[in-house]
Amino acid sequence: MSIKNKRLKLREEELVKLHNDLFSLLKELDRICRKHNIKYCLSDGTLLGAVRHKGFIPWDDDVDVHMSRSEYERFCEICKTELDESKFFLQTQKTDKHYNWVYGKLRLKNTKYMRVGQEHLKQHAGIFMDIFPLDNAPDNKFIQWYFEVMCRMCRKIFWAPVGCVFKENAFSRLFFKVLCFIPKKLTIYIYEFFAKFYQNKETSLYAYYNMDYLKGQRQLIKKGWYGELTTMEFEGHEFFIPKDYDAILTQTYGDYMQFPPVEERIGSCPASYIKFSDGTELKL
Repeated sequence: MSIKNKRLKLREEELVKLHNDLFSLLKELDRICRKHNIKYCLSDGTLLGAVRHKGFIPWDDDVDVHMSRSEYERFCEICKTELDESKFFLQTQKTDKHYNWVYGKLRLKNTKYMRVGQEHLKQHAGIFMDIFPLDNAPDNKFIQWYFEVMCRMCRKIFWAPVGCVFKENAFSRLFFKVLCFIPKKLTIYIYEFFAKFYQNKETSLYAYYNMDYLKGQRQLIKKGWYGELTTMEFEGHEFFIPKDYDAILTQTYGDYMQFPPVEERIGSCPASYIKFSDGTELKL
């Protein structure tokens, strides 16, 4: 079995445990944001879960939210004093020197979620939710292409400590080993220069870290879709979503109310080891 096909297969009761732990993260983020009037919204599969299931997609294994760049930076600052640090850890490159990504993760302490291919990384590895800052994206298609080339290059470097182990092809592993020698601080500077370049400029589009300009306009989000927020039930609680969620979900998933084929009903975060908050463990 290739490393890419190795992953824990969670039974229904194990998914319930994971969802409960993820939900505690989401509630803590919502608590802080409501208290300090920070605008956020559910995104990606979490948004789809709210609309289609009024909670988690049954096979989903993560939680995602969006914030504008300015709200994201304010959230990170407020967490220094507001976050319940007995239970949670806000992971950024400023709080965890071993963390390689340029968006935040809210981690649940005393748990573990080891991603397949990332077992060797020294970063905090608790069960997590992703917090993606939305950056203003250029309207000009040529500039979009140029920015994506630069940001994609940086993403390759960020991923290098994983790729040098995870990739099965020897040449690819060597390529990523070479990229590991590029100073991380330099890569962060270059990425943030391009990601934030339009922060104080008027544009009509948003982009975020794991988007791909090169796939075309479908991968960019119209800022107007985030112009107004509303709330929707998610696991019995109300959380914020974009009022124009239909446009976002249609762009991302097409006919989003249609369930995918059974063989595609798998989570997006393959794990090799999980320790839940109740102390129970799963391992390959």
